[in-house]
Amino acid sequence: MYATEYALLGGDAKAMRTTESSLNVIREGLPVRMIDQAVTVLHLAKGDLVPLIGVNLRSLQRKKEADHLTPQQSEHTLAILRVLTSATEYFNDKKTALKWMKTPQVIFGNKSAFMYLDTMTGIDFVNDVITRMKYGMTA
Repeated sequence: MYATEYALLGGDAKAMRTTESSLNVIREGLPVRMIDQAVTVLHLAKGDLVPLIGVNLRSLQRKKEADHLTPQQSEHTLAILRVLTSATEYFNDKKTALKWMKTPQVIFGNKSAFMYLDTMTGIDFVNDVITRMKYGMTA
């Protein structure tokens, strides 16, 4: 389900091969250390990413490296990375995809795609826009 995104965070993609195994990983929670990898992959400051997934930066800093995110925070992190994966597939380049995600777009009310990634509804909307672009529809 989220095999590619989990691998981007340094996880074993095989652990996410089926829906059931993906659910197990999500329910267990991603290790807190994967947030650092997500920040690197997304080219964001940690202070910009953690509010998107519903974590207080100070609370995150108090967690130990062996601690885990909640299932909701874990799934949200993977869903944000799924947006990047979809945009990268469309643009054929991660750097261009990230630039598009950070640049205000008319379809997003002159806000960036990242401004919509704090809710699952916003993530679905951004993914829908990318899908429309993939199929040649006006975004």
